[in-house]
Amino acid sequence: MQNIIVFFKKLKESEHKITYGFLGIVLAIFFAFGLHHLGQFITADEHFWLPNSGFDRISNYWKAVKKGEWAKTRINDKPGITLAYTSGIAMFFDDAKGQILNNGTVKRFDPARTQQISFEYRLPILILSGLFIFFFFWIIKKITDDEWIALWSSVFIFLSPILVGISQIVNPDSLFWIFGTASFLSYFAFLQKGRRKFAVMTGIFLGLGLASKYVSVIFFPFFFVMMLSYYLFVYEEKFKDNPELLSKSLVKNILAYLAILGAGMLIFAILMPASFVQPKVLYEGTIGFPGMNKIFWIIIFLNAVLLLDSFVFKSRYSLIVLEKLQFLKNKLPILVYFILVGSVVFIVVNYLARNAFLDLNKIPFDLKQKDSFRELPLLKKYIVEFRALVFALTPVALFGLILAWIKNIFHKSKHDLLVFVLSVFFLVFYAAVLFQGLLVTIRYSIILFPFSAILAAIAIREFFDGKEKSQSKKSLAVLSVVFMAILILWMISYFSQAFPSSVLTIWLGSIAKSKMTAFFSALVGGALLLWIVPKYFPWKIRVVVKKVPLTIFLIAANLISIWLISPFYFSYTNDILPKQYIISGAWGYGGYEAAQYLNGLSDAKNLTVWADAYGVCEFFVGRCTHSHKLDTNKIKINYYFRSLQSSVPFDFPHAMESGSVWRIDIDGRSRSFIKIQKAKPLNSVSNDAASGTDSSYDSVDE
Repeated sequence: MQNIIVFFKKLKESEHKITYGFLGIVLAIFFAFGLHHLGQFITADEHFWLPNSGFDRISNYWKAVKKGEWAKTRINDKPGITLAYTSGIAMFFDDAKGQILNNGTVKRFDPARTQQISFEYRLPILILSGLFIFFFFWIIKKITDDEWIALWSSVFIFLSPILVGISQIVNPDSLFWIFGTASFLSYFAFLQKGRRKFAVMTGIFLGLGLASKYVSVIFFPFFFVMMLSYYLFVYEEKFKDNPELLSKSLVKNILAYLAILGAGMLIFAILMPASFVQPKVLYEGTIGFPGMNKIFWIIIFLNAVLLLDSFVFKSRYSLIVLEKLQFLKNKLPILVYFILVGSVVFIVVNYLARNAFLDLNKIPFDLKQKDSFRELPLLKKYIVEFRALVFALTPVALFGLILAWIKNIFHKSKHDLLVFVLSVFFLVFYAAVLFQGLLVTIRYSIILFPFSAILAAIAIREFFDGKEKSQSKKSLAVLSVVFMAILILWMISYFSQAFPSSVLTIWLGSIAKSKMTAFFSALVGGALLLWIVPKYFPWKIRVVVKKVPLTIFLIAANLISIWLISPFYFSYTNDILPKQYIISGAWGYGGYEAAQYLNGLSDAKNLTVWADAYGVCEFFVGRCTHSHKLDTNKIKINYYFRSLQSSVPFDFPHAMESGSVWRIDIDGRSRSFIKIQKAKPLNSVSNDAASGTDSSYDSVDE
């Protein structure tokens, strides 16, 4: 025991070296998985950006700059300009030869060239993403004054399968999450520290975020919300007895806020010179973004009112308002945390209980028709928005997030302002997408993953620090009940999937359909845990589980999640979601593997494949087409590549044989499938047509 104590004392003395060592390990893991399979898939939208696709947005941007055709620098409505600067680096090393050998309705690709292009254009994004680990570690450490929170945040961020996956893809979201998170953290650091360099950094990152994706305009109003939250939380500590200091602080922060917005818009305009040629482009990409116009001018008006009060009345009225609103400092955070944790726990329990509380089963994960989504009841729309985030977080990150909100309901965090503004962003984000009538997918909600990581890291750090024992009892009890309820329901779900025809499964299934399941599980499970666990035992655990072993556990837990889904990282779904449900399709994954099967067939170069998705044709040595208008009497199809998104509104798919000759179920989820079906002989097709039968679909295979 004495040797162990000495060992931990030495670890404490070399704490900096240890955290930096772990940071290096995390970065190495990130690059190891990120480089794996980097050139061996094509996602749904990537072909728009890469060379020789017919769109070639990245090269089109640089052609427009070279020729001075500034209006053409608006290459997309995302706008994705930062991709031209990041992935565009590949153009210096690229021989400009395309991947398509023969163009037309039926194409022939060069698979080796496809891999080369994919690797070269993705590598800069992966490297940039990985190197940002140092910035995030540094800025979070500055904000929290805690190396371990910074380290564990980095663990959750850079060992998230979803964030590893998005860092491999040439897509505006691949850079938006980086610049969006960096601008948020930089602005928080400015409010907290008051140093000009953080304001400058915020403006730069905001501009880069806008140049990545227009949705970055969400930070225009949210930075103002952060500023108001700052004054609400620190009023009694800093400004209550010093109105003059409040006046100076308001003037400084408001002017900085306006300067940050201006700097962001200027950087956006410089990166997309079309903004100078057509000012409408600048307007529509920033303050004129749908839903932002009125909000922006309301915020400008409020800032003007605050400045007027500061200059004319020395912030007298601002002081009165802050004094009157102090009750919100304690009440509002609890309400926010209760809404968020209730929403997250509800959607987990609801899916484990087979949609017993709210039927969400008929709402597709990729519903893109705004009118269809808007027709849903508001409660369903709100709850289902959480689906992508909740089931795409690793289990340890998800429970860390739940812990963060439960703990802060009963006892505020040492970093209460940071926890509050991070949490409020979730509600603001989901309110914005509901207003837009948009059902968010994993990609659309990508900015929430690093925010969840930081919240989880703070919660775990404070839970295991051995302090606040008495205040943590309530949060531990509630967390235990929630955990046991989820665990019991998960075990029922897992057993049902493993033994679908057993009598016990049928009995459990009937119980799971009851709306009392979650309540019963929570009550019994929580009571058992609190009865079995001796008094104060959790705090004894925290004495034993020190920072180093806990760090190893967090790395290992996230590493397992990445390992199990490798190499299809962006399709990651945690096992809390029963296997009969999905939150994403293959989205381009598996096409390379399918092509390898096809390439291994005899006379592969003379075969013709019809594919319903991108990602297989580009790696296939034969002929390939996506066309929905083919004369199959003239163009003989040998094989069909199909996926979940398959919708084939023409006659020749009746030529498919039932079943599949090759198939992958991503993450073991049968609905997230990709498969190859063999074509029937033409005479067989004619007979089927004459008899009115269609044997191309196999219900078991589907």
